Amino acid sequence: MSSTIQEAHSTPPYIDEFLKKNMIKLVEIHDQGIEEHKTGCLGFKCSQTENKMDVFFMNEDIILQQLQKESWENLKQGIGNKKLFLIQDIDENRIFLVYI
Repeated sequence: MSSTIQEAHSTPPYIDEFLKKNMIKLVEIHDQGIEEHKTGCLGFKCSQTENKMDVFFMNEDIILQQLQKESWENLKQGIGNKKLFLIQDIDENRIFLVYI
């Protein structure tokens, strides 16, 4: 049995707003990380109640601390030419996968 990973089309409004306002800079951070590490994604730790939005590049070692290797391999295959944002909403204890 394989686990399915679903793309998020409905991030909470505060996250959606942050992404829209900061997309150019976020893509820049992502691309710099890919250039340096060859593989990875942009990570977010968000809390609306704490008004917190931490953004960081996640290389493969960091990703494998949060995801099982099989899940990461499946994600990598699905990324293609897109950029993956792994967004953790601390308030709702949910993780959103957003492909840009």
